[in-house]
Amino acid sequence: MLAVSFYFFPFSFPFLPEAINTKILMGVFGIAAFVLDSIRKRGMYFSEPTLFSALLASIFSVWTLFCITMANTYEAEYADYLVSYATWLSGAYGVYAVLKSEYETVDLEILVRYLALVGVFQCIMAVLIDNISAVEHLVDHIMYQAGGDYYKVHNRMYGLGAALDPAGVRFSVILIMIAHQFSTNPNVRSSSLYQATDLVAFAIITIIGAVISRTTVIGAGLGMAYIGIALIRMRRGGFVTVRMVQGFFWFFVVMASIIGAAVYFYRSSETFQNYLRFGFEAFFNWVETGEFSTSSTDILETMWVWPEDTRTWIMGKGEFGVLFTGSDIGYCNFINLCGLVGMSIFSIFFLYCHLVQIRKFRDFRLAALLLVALTFIIWVKVSTDIFFIDALLFCITGDYEAEEADAVPVLPSDIGLPKRKFD
Repeated sequence: MLAVSFYFFPFSFPFLPEAINTKILMGVFGIAAFVLDSIRKRGMYFSEPTLFSALLASIFSVWTLFCITMANTYEAEYADYLVSYATWLSGAYGVYAVLKSEYETVDLEILVRYLALVGVFQCIMAVLIDNISAVEHLVDHIMYQAGGDYYKVHNRMYGLGAALDPAGVRFSVILIMIAHQFSTNPNVRSSSLYQATDLVAFAIITIIGAVISRTTVIGAGLGMAYIGIALIRMRRGGFVTVRMVQGFFWFFVVMASIIGAAVYFYRSSETFQNYLRFGFEAFFNWVETGEFSTSSTDILETMWVWPEDTRTWIMGKGEFGVLFTGSDIGYCNFINLCGLVGMSIFSIFFLYCHLVQIRKFRDFRLAALLLVALTFIIWVKVSTDIFFIDALLFCITGDYEAEEADAVPVLPSDIGLPKRKFD
């Protein structure tokens, strides 16, 4: 679980250089694990999707570098995206190697279990840090915080590497993956215990994750939509099935329990009341004033800064970030950095990564669609990417790969013989 958390929610240790965070440490471990595995297999193999996605990442990096060179700026943001791509991929392989040491097959179910555990762990840590000074001091000594006491000055909750918009993006991804597992995994759909635990994890991450970062609400909405669509799809021939009734039952029981508990603590605890009013500010404003808005969305409305010339629209002007462009919005920053051409290349890169997952995992089409939607929705608020989940999905065993492995008979005479791969 720590390995998954170090990768998914990276942070720096105070006794190491700031640039060396836990994601990079997992990447170094992943490279070492990949080399050892290659020695055992007597060959180094890369899948076609990995190579093609690396090619797209390279094209985007080269185009961004070309744009900032032509603009004669020193903004290297995303010009080295290939390095970031390789770091995420090697870190993902490090996570895979740790899980592989415990499980014979690391599939999507196992990965989502650990993602859910990590999401709940980060939420619980954030509450403990915010309410128990001893835990706060311990985490502050373990984790280096860029900008000093930023979280304390601005009264923001944080976990072990989980804070602000990056945490909200990762919580959103976890919520979509939990919704996918709850809706499609046969082991979950046939077990009341698994259904209940998945829904409890979903509710905890939604409520506390939204307090850490309100971006979490986007993933919660997409995940709820996924579960609703999946439950309706369980009908056969227009009739309601037993599994559909069971799914709806546990969904409403757990949600009613969570909502009831939230209402109780909202009325009895001022701290919890402040949590909810911050995390779900838009909903409270909608009920109280009739406007679905937050302080951050009001600021975003003033940040739609578009280019004023054709050249910038096509290839940008090599500027990125609110200090240079006056905008935090992802679309504005990407266009000002590398133009519509660069943003299109970056978009194709993500579309391809999610298309690969549709071919690799059973019933993943809706999950991939929601991950794509999450990417483009988040760009309205901030420029970021979610390749970290694609890198993990590249490394683990796909559903169809597992079926092919199970279908190949292993003869007693083959055991112990060296395996060679022939093209």
